[in-house]
Amino acid sequence: MAGVPRGMATGGTVRANYLLRSLVGETRARVVDAWGRRGLPALALGTALESGWWSRRLQLASLQLLPGPGLALLRGRVHGRLLDLHDHPGLQLDAFGITLPVGVRRRLDALTQGNVAAFELLAVPSQSFAELCGLDLDRVLVATNGTDTRRIQPTPGAASEPVVSMVSGAAPGRGVELLVSAVETVRRELPEVRLRLALQPTGPASEAYLEELRRTTRERPWVSLERVEYEDLSGFLGAAALMAIPHPPHPYLDAATPVKLFDGMAAGRPTVATPRLETARILQRRDAGLVTAGDGIDALANAILRLLTDEALRNRLGANARQAAVDEFDWRIISDRLARAVLRTDPHQQA
Repeated sequence: MAGVPRGMATGGTVRANYLLRSLVGETRARVVDAWGRRGLPALALGTALESGWWSRRLQLASLQLLPGPGLALLRGRVHGRLLDLHDHPGLQLDAFGITLPVGVRRRLDALTQGNVAAFELLAVPSQSFAELCGLDLDRVLVATNGTDTRRIQPTPGAASEPVVSMVSGAAPGRGVELLVSAVETVRRELPEVRLRLALQPTGPASEAYLEELRRTTRERPWVSLERVEYEDLSGFLGAAALMAIPHPPHPYLDAATPVKLFDGMAAGRPTVATPRLETARILQRRDAGLVTAGDGIDALANAILRLLTDEALRNRLGANARQAAVDEFDWRIISDRLARAVLRTDPHQQA
C-alpha cells in the first residue's frame, strides 16, 4: 500500500489514512508514506529485496496518482491492483474555477488517464463520481467517505449557543462567502448568532485567499476564522449548534461525499446543506439535516434559522446523524467492505 500521508489536514489525507487499513490487515501489506518521483520504484525494489519476493508478482494499492516513473514500473512483476481515485484533478480544478496553462492541463489529464488505465480496480467515493469521470463501471468499487466515531464524539449540552460552523479547505468555490451572507441575514432575527470557519490552507494561493477573507470579514466580529488540527476537530464540532455545507451548484460537487459531512454527523450535529446530489441523498435518507430549497442566500438563511429556533428538531436530527455515522459511515465499516470487495473472487462489485 502506498501514498499514505503523515498528516490528516484535509479530507483527502484523512481518507488516505483510513481507507485501506482493513486491506493492510488482511494482506499484511507494507505501507509507505506519500512519495516523490522516485518513491514508487524504490518501494518496489526495496520490498522485493527485503522479502526475497523478486520472483513473485507484487500487488500495488495506491492512495494517490502515481507520477510518470511509477506508472512506467507497473508492468511485469509489479501489478496495479487498486487505485483510490477520490478526486479527479482536472474536473476538480474546473469546479473551483482554476485555469491552468494549456500544456500543464494536458499533462495533468494525461497523467490521470494513465493512472486510471494502469490499475485493475478503482475505488471512488460515489457512483455518480465514477459516471462523471467516465470510468469503466465494471472496474469500480464505491467506497464513500466516512468518519472515525471513536475519535469524534458528541458533546452533550455543548451546543446551547447559536453557533454555525463550517470545515473546509481554504479556497474559493466552497461557498464560504455565501455562508457569511446567509448568517448575516439570520442575525437580523437572531443577533447573537456566530459563525466559526475552520479553514485549512493548502498552499500559497490558499493562504492568500485566507488573508483576503480576513480582510473582508474584519468588520464582522461575529465571524471567526480558525485553524483546527484533526485531533482537535471533535471539540470544534461539538461547540456548534449545526454544521453548514454551502457548496455551490456544479456537477463535480453533486458527486462529492465530503468528509466534513460525516465528521459533523459523528459529532451528533445536524447539517444544513445546499442541494448537492450526494450530500442531499445522505441527509434525507438518514434524516440527519436540512437541504435548502435553493442555492441563494435566503434559502440557506431560512434553513439555518429554522434549525436554530427549533431545539427539538435540532436534537432529533443530530441524534439521527450520530446513529448514521456509527451504523454506516465509520471508516472501519467502509474499510472492511472495501477489503472484502478487493479480495473476493469476483472483485467487480461495489464495496
